Amino acid sequence: MLVLALSTLAANVETDRTWYLAGEELRVRITAGSGAIAYAELCDTEGLAAGIAVRLEEGEGTGVMSLPRELHSGYYVLSVYTRHETLVAHQLVAVINPLRKHAADDIEWVASDACRPLAVGAAEVVSEKDADIPETEGHVIKAHISNHYDGLTFSGDEIRASLSVVGKQLHYFEGWTQNDSVVLFNTYGVHGRQRVVLSAVTTTGVRLPIEMQTPFATLLPKKIPHLVFHYQRQEVETRSLAMQRRQATHEPDQPTVYDATLFGRKPDISYNLDEYRQFLTIREVLTEYVTDVTKKTVQGATRLFVLGENGHNDGIWPTLVLIDGMPVTDTERLLSYDARRVHYINIYSGQYTFGHTVYHGILSFVTRSGALTNYPTEEHMQYVEYVFP
Repeated sequence: MLVLALSTLAANVETDRTWYLAGEELRVRITAGSGAIAYAELCDTEGLAAGIAVRLEEGEGTGVMSLPRELHSGYYVLSVYTRHETLVAHQLVAVINPLRKHAADDIEWVASDACRPLAVGAAEVVSEKDADIPETEGHVIKAHISNHYDGLTFSGDEIRASLSVVGKQLHYFEGWTQNDSVVLFNTYGVHGRQRVVLSAVTTTGVRLPIEMQTPFATLLPKKIPHLVFHYQRQEVETRSLAMQRRQATHEPDQPTVYDATLFGRKPDISYNLDEYRQFLTIREVLTEYVTDVTKKTVQGATRLFVLGENGHNDGIWPTLVLIDGMPVTDTERLLSYDARRVHYINIYSGQYTFGHTVYHGILSFVTRSGALTNYPTEEHMQYVEYVFP
């Protein structure tokens, strides 16, 4: 018999089916004693197959995990936990892939009037994980910074780390350093699959490598039992066809809809470049139309500043410059960017605080695609897709 470590002190998990086809959706219901976010991961002995983060309301939440179509047939372990619980709930999940054979298949097909997976053998499952900070507001994302670079070592208070969501809406967050190489971002107001850019810049302008740390612990079992699958051909074929039709009609994630508001405030000045003569570069646009932005050289590098009410900016506080939500430090590359790809230039005056940094004004460029078209990320930035709960 298979015995898994289930504890009422940790998250508990229920699934909507007794077995799944590769490519189907696995709906999981989670009950946890505390925490705002729960994490569910599906893995075999080799690695993580799929994972989701689920928002909890009064200790309960439901999430949908899309199973990859290339999964092998056999048992997987579904583990559920919250960041600040030390115990993990586990459950065996039977996955069937009738469309392709895989070298890792561990299944015995038995024709039967009833579909019921049987476990043969024993599995050893890890039942503890390191505690982490509780997520009481928003969704916490952790990243690692390589603070040793080019012969220099930087402390946490010398590094400004940021996380921004790429799109036509502004979602920009600066992190809080746990130590010299670990930073935490407390995000909010962002949901679903989004493109994210992470950046780490020192006070001296050095850009450091940064990498998101997945929230999933990937608690790999040492052994998973052999699956004996009693099946009905008609049920397997019907569900397989339904799964394939659903995948054929599934639309990819759409870019965010344009919204110029920031903290509920519209920009003080907004330029719709369709209403002006088209120039080839952003440099020409700023020279000809935008009178509220000035260019200065600071420590040998070009910087853009939003002017104050008196038409001046003494440069004490920097201006946050964004393109499709991504922070810009290489101003010369931005000034040379094709202006015909930019739809809006929005200027927010006043002072803004993100993390430990105070900015005098925000200068936001929004492209027509909202997807950084022909504008690759700068060196050492990380560009990833992330699913927010």
